[in-house]
Amino acid sequence: MDTEQSEDALALRQALEARLARCPIDETWGALAEAEVLGICVPEVHGGLGLSWAEAAPVFEVLGALCRPTRFLESSVIAASLLSDLESARAGALLSRLSDPQFVMAIAGIEPDTARDLRLDDTHLSGDATLVLDGGEVDVILALVRLPERVVLVEVQGEVVARYPTIDGRMAADLRFDGSRCDILSEDCSASLERALDIAVACTAIEAAASMRRLVEDTAEYVRRREQFGQAIGQFQAVQHRLVDMHIAARRAGAIARRALAACANGSDRRAALVSAAKVTVAEAGRFVGQNAVQLHGAMGMTDELPIGLYFKRLTVIEQQLGDRDTHLARFASEERAAS
Repeated sequence: MDTEQSEDALALRQALEARLARCPIDETWGALAEAEVLGICVPEVHGGLGLSWAEAAPVFEVLGALCRPTRFLESSVIAASLLSDLESARAGALLSRLSDPQFVMAIAGIEPDTARDLRLDDTHLSGDATLVLDGGEVDVILALVRLPERVVLVEVQGEVVARYPTIDGRMAADLRFDGSRCDILSEDCSASLERALDIAVACTAIEAAASMRRLVEDTAEYVRRREQFGQAIGQFQAVQHRLVDMHIAARRAGAIARRALAACANGSDRRAALVSAAKVTVAEAGRFVGQNAVQLHGAMGMTDELPIGLYFKRLTVIEQQLGDRDTHLARFASEERAAS
């Protein structure tokens, strides 16, 4: 555990980790609800805890350390952030339901490439949205419709075309909207969306860094037990150097992730640059740590017998999620040029 965290954050992380460690993977969402963190950043007036985004970090650390992919990011972060910026009664009603574990909200079009052909005709939505996480079984669908100069946020129902698992164990769906009647929640949520996605990137960076730390710990333990040529491979200098490099990469990722999330929480004008720097760092470090963890475990690394493969798959998803390394590297360069 990093010493930079407050005592409250440390206590939350320890309590949540103890709770989730005792429950099966398919009961993770219920355990988060019992811990009363689903609405951690939802305003108190809407039944949430009203904490800052930085104070949500322990939740993502636990999800990363235990490798428990859930809809917490989409529901408790992206949706909560978008809806909190709206003043309508409907947005408030949706916010108040985010703390209900039985309520399922999906967001179509988080990734621009998954909803390029969505078309809005007055209050009717047409087109297809692919890779909608939890889109197969939902109570509410929010759709982000990207028009030439603005992004419209709508509430809509659609037809499920296909359901399928993602490589990290979640369920996604392809949705079709055939002139579906929708309620417009925001005529232009461009600024709110950019902020919400920056918060989401920073949160996934926190999660990824925690997963990397767990991979380093598990790999260090494994090489202490695995023997070759009559001795534990952890005694080989080359293996020790590899572990040190993995540890440094994980710590570096955690440090920039915390800075990025703090920038989102305090409204820093360096938010965009720090978030993109965190994404680039996590993408590079996650690939390095994940690949080396698998390699040092040998053929066992990608089997279902060990959790290493699942961590590696989750890190691979995070690497591509909400903009890949190259996209954020270009954004960071642009922000740095503008600041100079």
